[in-house]
Amino acid sequence: MLRKTPLHRAAPSFGALSCHDKKPVWLAHIAPAAMIVLFIWLPFGFSLTGLLEEWGVIGLFSRVGVFFLADASSAMPAHALRPLTVFPHAIGYSLDPASFNYWHILLIVALVVKGMATSMLITRIFGTLKWGMLASVLIIVFPADTMQLSFRSIHINWALSLTLIASALFLNALEQKRKACSLAMSALASLLLAAACTMYEVALLLAATPALIVFIRIGASGVIAHFKVFYAQYVIWAAAPIAYIAYVFYTLPQVHSYQSAVVGDSAFNSFKTSFPKIFSLGLNRSILGGWIDAWNITWSEIGSYWYLVVATVTLLGLIAVLARSLRTQALSVAEVQLKWQLTSRVIAVGLILVCLGYLPFIFNPAHMAVSQRTFLYTAPGAILVLLAVLQVLYRYSKISTGIFAAVFIFTGLGAQLFQFQHYIDISKRQQSILDDIAHNFDGNALNKTVLILDYSNELNHDWMFLNPDLSALLFHLYGKPVDALEVCYMPSHEWQQTAPLQRKGTCEETAEGWTLNYPAPFGSQAPVSKKLTEAQVITVEVGNGLTMSASAELQAWREQLSSSTSATGIRLRGITETHPWFAFFKFRNRADDEYHWDFGRWWSMAPPIAGSGWRNTEWRTRRTAHIASAWINAPQASLVFDLEPKPDRYSISGFFSAFANANIRSEMEIQVNGYPVTLQWKENGEFNGHVPQSALKTGRNIIEFVSSVDPAQGGISARLDWIKVVRQHN
Repeated sequence: MLRKTPLHRAAPSFGALSCHDKKPVWLAHIAPAAMIVLFIWLPFGFSLTGLLEEWGVIGLFSRVGVFFLADASSAMPAHALRPLTVFPHAIGYSLDPASFNYWHILLIVALVVKGMATSMLITRIFGTLKWGMLASVLIIVFPADTMQLSFRSIHINWALSLTLIASALFLNALEQKRKACSLAMSALASLLLAAACTMYEVALLLAATPALIVFIRIGASGVIAHFKVFYAQYVIWAAAPIAYIAYVFYTLPQVHSYQSAVVGDSAFNSFKTSFPKIFSLGLNRSILGGWIDAWNITWSEIGSYWYLVVATVTLLGLIAVLARSLRTQALSVAEVQLKWQLTSRVIAVGLILVCLGYLPFIFNPAHMAVSQRTFLYTAPGAILVLLAVLQVLYRYSKISTGIFAAVFIFTGLGAQLFQFQHYIDISKRQQSILDDIAHNFDGNALNKTVLILDYSNELNHDWMFLNPDLSALLFHLYGKPVDALEVCYMPSHEWQQTAPLQRKGTCEETAEGWTLNYPAPFGSQAPVSKKLTEAQVITVEVGNGLTMSASAELQAWREQLSSSTSATGIRLRGITETHPWFAFFKFRNRADDEYHWDFGRWWSMAPPIAGSGWRNTEWRTRRTAHIASAWINAPQASLVFDLEPKPDRYSISGFFSAFANANIRSEMEIQVNGYPVTLQWKENGEFNGHVPQSALKTGRNIIEFVSSVDPAQGGISARLDWIKVVRQHN
């Protein structure tokens, strides 16, 4: 028998798992989490496919076979410090290599487990089931991170879910009456924690979660006595992080790891330089900035609110009903009322968990420049702080607390739906490009270079099949290598061969074939151009809405592709023919007779740039808001867009937030489909002008920016924040 400690007296088993518990009270922890996940997936179904690294992983599975461990001897030795990182992807691919259906199921289960575990932990802290169920919803709609709903982060979600469920299981182990049961549950919890650490190393820092929760419940005065009673269980729990650290020290000398490349030569210097970012960025975004974005997204991007209202009312109603009906079954003592001392401990622990969850990302500036996957591990701490504030409000006004809880669910769900739609939009663009490639190229490229002529001007920008990923995907599709692959934008003839400073080369069609010219380094001679004869190159046109004329071989390939027995056809349809379950949810779409472009309205959710002559999108912080922009880095840059113009006069306006030098502004020219626009400038860099009456056309349109570039500044010209072409109604 285990001795009674303050933890036992202060925190009875609120629906906790037990070796002898016959009441399925724990199902109440699952229901709200499952419900909010259903509300997220219901409008979209399984329409999302891969986006970035997923294609590389799938291509690797197709090339070498499915593997479940990424150790030093595997096909992914750079990820050997995360041996289970590829495990969820391998399961999804094994169950169905021709679609992403099982990837969706695995992500759904991960989110439900995350919500369930959070509910169990918060119930234990606050002493009542309703706060736990509310937490299970809030952690899923937590808006600070912008990549929860992407297969790129499926292993990250699973690692966090395993960490939280392991913590809940371990705390349940401490309440078991039989020591054998307690030790067995501790061992199981430790195994789950070890799996989490080997899937994503950030989980290691959240291993402190159970001890911090014990501190909340019994305070500092009772912690030492508690550890003395349960030292065996804590030794078992600590075995997981200790074993993982030992594995890292053993494996690190054998590989050039991803983590080493990210951290750089000096982890200490990176930590010393970036330590304040834990507070100014990690805490700020987690506690406040994410929710501000969620409010603004819901206000400005959602076209109709009825679905959010239904979801919010349903979830709050479900929580109220379950809390009331399970009170006598799940709670053996009266509901615990938080004291100010306990509230302060909750907030302190929440802030500590936020800092621990963000700490690993401060070692690399690229990670701090995005909100994708970098805030997932701050969610448990941030939700704890939020609930502590709501608990204080609850003492004074239950109605006000209910309203605030509804607002958080309402706006958080709105932000998650917008994020989901954002990634699905990118997925649809990828699917369109892939469908064009598949119908215009039969996969036979032995000893030849495939030159893709991209009229959409999107391919090989961020999120649009960066070259290695496209080669991997084509291997998966065709079952044969397509390794020699080049992309040229049309009609600008920009070659997507990136040099330092993100400068691009040019493509030139000649009588003999194609010449690919590398960008000339400033102050030195350009590398020798890459020449491809007609016999060495296969050209594939994509993104122009047309089907290339077919030879007899290509026509036979298209017929084979449409066959129900074609392996390539099955894989292609599994990726490109995805559809939402119900098309009832509406966002505020911009009019098709006007054009607005701003490189991205919400931090890290930048759409691919349709155009040439640009550096990648950059983000600047202004208080809690983030502003997207991109530098022109070619003498002639362009933006490509589709339009259905009305027979009205149109104006063009925009904002350059910076120029490489003073002369560039005065010489900047803007053309619309070749027609020059007379510009009026403001002092702050804003400009406007009238679009010539006959310039715009139905279908594809091009805005061109003509100016010199500044070699002293790395070949840049001007930084554009936004531009729009709109009708003049008077």
